Parts: sequence; structure tokens; C-alpha cells
Amino acid sequence: MSAICGKWELCSSENFEEYMKAIGVSPENIDKAKKSLESNSKLVHEINGSGNSWSIKTTTNAGEKEIKFNLGEEFSTATLDGRPVKVTFSVDGDQLVEIQKGDGFETKNVRSVSGNELTAIMTGNGVQCTRKYKKI
Repeated sequence: MSAICGKWELCSSENFEEYMKAIGVSPENIDKAKKSLESNSKLVHEINGSGNSWSIKTTTNAGEKEIKFNLGEEFSTATLDGRPVKVTFSVDGDQLVEIQKGDGFETKNVRSVSGNELTAIMTGNGVQCTRKYKKI
């Protein structure tokens, strides 16, 4: 899993707006997200992990958010638009799997690395989004 650690800049995103609608993001927050979370926004994830202790720091043109977690342990946090969620991370082979459960939605985010590219496949309420990142 060491390949997933590092800094990753978003370079493409498919079906993100439809995914956000499916998981209940408000139209106002979708408009905000399009400015700070799309591929031209310089969004960067910094992923660090050692054993069961991990962190993901997300930096956008709107600010920063960092979550720290232990694999297999559910914790409470908030989505980037402020909705409360329960989150559990696990490792499945060479994939980092994130399950988010909130009011009226559940999403599964699977991150995997091939070379210098990280792919995140996000599936929520039956809608799938694919986001690709390059290592920086």
C-alpha cells in the first residue's frame, strides 16, 4: 500500500456532478464544488499511512481539510459540504476503500494506483464517478 502514499493532483473527473446529486449535495453546494473540486481547481490529496494509522489532507482553492483515521475503525466527520457522516477505511489488496454513511446516502470510494496515476472510483446511491490524479 505504500504506492498510494504521496501527493496526488486531480487531473480528470467523470460524472462528478451526477454523483454529487445522487448523494444529496444541494444545488448551491454543487455550484461551489464545481469551482473547488473539479479537475482545473488544483485539488491535491496528500495520503500518508503507516500500519493502521493513516491521514488524508485535501487542499483546494477553497481551503484545507485533513482527516486522520485507523483502518477498520469507524469515525465521525463531515463531508466537504458540512453534512455529518460515519466513515470507515479498509485495505482490500492494493486498494484503499472508504465507506461513508450519512443521512439518506451511502458511498463507497475505492482508490488504487497504477504507476504515477491514482484512480478513485466513487459510487453513491447507484451513481458512479471516476476521478484520476497524477503524482506530484
